[in-house]
Amino acid sequence: MSRRILALFAKAPVPGQVKTRLATEISLESAAALYEAMLLDILDQHGAERDCARALWFTPPDARAWFERAAPAGYRLLPQRGAGLAERMAALFRCHADEGFDRIVLRGTDSPTLPLERVEQAFAALEHAELALCPDRDGGYNLIGLRSACDGLFALELSHAGVLSQTLENARALGLRAELLPAHHDVDTHADWLRLLPALDPRLTPRTLKLSRSLLPG
Repeated sequence: MSRRILALFAKAPVPGQVKTRLATEISLESAAALYEAMLLDILDQHGAERDCARALWFTPPDARAWFERAAPAGYRLLPQRGAGLAERMAALFRCHADEGFDRIVLRGTDSPTLPLERVEQAFAALEHAELALCPDRDGGYNLIGLRSACDGLFALELSHAGVLSQTLENARALGLRAELLPAHHDVDTHADWLRLLPALDPRLTPRTLKLSRSLLPG
């Protein structure tokens, strides 16, 4: 029987350290508050998961106390390891594979309206593929699943428009079968945030909805 884990990547919501592209249109403080609202909503969305383990990988390491207060029960807290995002993602998959997990799904915390079924779709894809990806609109992805560690998959520069295509190229070179899930979107810019607003749900994204309404002009 497979062992499944859902991992989340998160930053402490410090002004100037998160959502800096969004902050150019609102403020550093408002952008950080919006990221915090999205993060807390996403943590709650998966708070009742019973068919997989859950891990929250956070940065910076000295923010553990904040995450201990913020995370619902059931999340194992782990500091992110590595110098850059690609190195940190590779380390996450190595860690969980070494623990015996063979269905590992990593979700980012920039997409609060990602349908909850996307996680289950990723686990289902890993029954017949080695790699599952949920693309976003800017050429990257907001969710990735693997059966095992694969450092070579992350031998690339992240945070640019060619991340998804380069990841798929790496997968082909490594002989990995990949499945793309229905695309969704992240919130990185002011335009992304405005596009997000109609999809906010008071049941699934209450904090993000409330704060967004307070930040909107008028």
